[in-house]
Amino acid sequence: MKYLFILALLSFSIGCSEQSHAPTEQAVSQSYLEKKGYQVVEKGGQVSSYELTEKKLSVLPYMMYWGLQSVDPSDYVGKTIHIQKFIVTNHPLLEENVDVYVYLADGQPIGGTSFPNGDISDGGYWSIDGKTLEEVQGKSFQDWREVWAKKYTPTSQN
Repeated sequence: MKYLFILALLSFSIGCSEQSHAPTEQAVSQSYLEKKGYQVVEKGGQVSSYELTEKKLSVLPYMMYWGLQSVDPSDYVGKTIHIQKFIVTNHPLLEENVDVYVYLADGQPIGGTSFPNGDISDGGYWSIDGKTLEEVQGKSFQDWREVWAKKYTPTSQN
């Protein structure tokens, strides 16, 4: 009986420590957005988590999401990326209700993406600051795509 109590206590403490990580990331993400001048009107919490791999970087939608970042994705290959969703106002895309997805690695914001709230029909992609891929990368989509493909597309081994 004593061992069951200890096991239950240990399980409870592990569960609590894992759950307390998400609110910390959310607070860090919210602060990151507020420093950019955005007003958070809704917190959506963590919407995704994955290990970044070169294979992911070679396929849609990840190649577009990561092409919109000002950081080098190679620095994050092998790391777990957590994505927190917020709805903000005072954003370059629109003054009202923009969905912002903050990307975190090692508990720190490294960038993200943004979309007009509720508008999924356009299919456009924007950086966390509402910039297009061409604006972030400083080159045409075709030129960026060629360089990206050489860097991240796996080569076939014959």
